[in-house]
Amino acid sequence: MLPTLTQLIRNAPGPQTRAAALLLLLLALIPPIANAQPHTLKIKIINAKTNKPVPDEKLNVALRVDQIVSVTMPTDKNGIILVDTGNATIIRILSNMYADCRSRGELYTNYPIDTILKTGITTGNLCSDAKPTPKPGELILFEIPKIYIPTMQP
Repeated sequence: MLPTLTQLIRNAPGPQTRAAALLLLLLALIPPIANAQPHTLKIKIINAKTNKPVPDEKLNVALRVDQIVSVTMPTDKNGIILVDTGNATIIRILSNMYADCRSRGELYTNYPIDTILKTGITTGNLCSDAKPTPKPGELILFEIPKIYIPTMQP
């Protein structure tokens, strides 16, 4: 029977040999660590009228693994929410305190987490012509204060 790497390190004849064997073990572990996918993405909420961050939104975030569970998540002072996606494959977001600038057809969109992590996604924006390029791992959403929602005149 072949000895395990741990046995080889333990039974190595000298401290230098043990150190070299330990270094080989650590180097063998680097590829799995380097290939690990990050499980955190950034949702960035921008006020479409001012192009400034929305620091006081409480976005409804739903992740899909086997079922959809919605959680209300507050933005920080930079209009950002960090979401640990775990094993989820899609994310759905809905505005809460502000008015969403996406079209009605995009409101219940399931955004693929894999795409967000690889290239980033900027959602639709009917409220202004701003359309920044997202960074990998970033989902950008445009909102406006509800007082700006136009009303229909008779």
